[in-house]
Amino acid sequence: MTSAQLKNKIDEFWNWFVANEEKFRIITDPHLAREMLDNQILQFGVFSWEIGEGKSKPHTLTISPNGNANMLRRSQAIIGEAPNLKDWEFFAAKPARDWDYVLEMYDSFMVKQRINIADWEYLFRMTPNFKIRILIYAENIDFLDEDDKRSASDFVVNSIIGEADKIDYIDSIEFISFVNETQDDDIKSIVEMRFEFEQLLDKM
Repeated sequence: MTSAQLKNKIDEFWNWFVANEEKFRIITDPHLAREMLDNQILQFGVFSWEIGEGKSKPHTLTISPNGNANMLRRSQAIIGEAPNLKDWEFFAAKPARDWDYVLEMYDSFMVKQRINIADWEYLFRMTPNFKIRILIYAENIDFLDEDDKRSASDFVVNSIIGEADKIDYIDSIEFISFVNETQDDDIKSIVEMRFEFEQLLDKM
């Protein structure tokens, strides 16, 4: 798709959204609303999307690039052309959010478990190319398999710093099974992560 073709597609999408946005503010048929947005958004690529409540406006539409840097540039191009609507905020990636640091996930017996994320600890380590490795120490996730641990860590980091910053600045996220003497000197509660991350960005 050329730049001109993408621009035309984006214009068509927002014209369509303006004409139909009431259907997504007042959802009477969730299946139809999802199908309508799928048909429009997925024409740009493998994105996920969600509608939620906003802070400065009543509703939000987030188009998530699913952790992919190339797709983030495209979602940013889409949202960059968003109209100014009185009821809507638009995001090109999952934004950081204020939350209770509690995550619900299913164990191997399909029983829903509540994970208190505030019990997690973390370390930042810089890579040679000035990206951040995040090391997480957590004692309350033994019931999760590796895929679920990866999903949990992605969700948590997206929630704390936002998906766009995670894509741009985070090299990797991994769980560690113990904390050695060197790490013990600077390991912190995960509730401090956003503050430390913003401090690091100021220095970059």
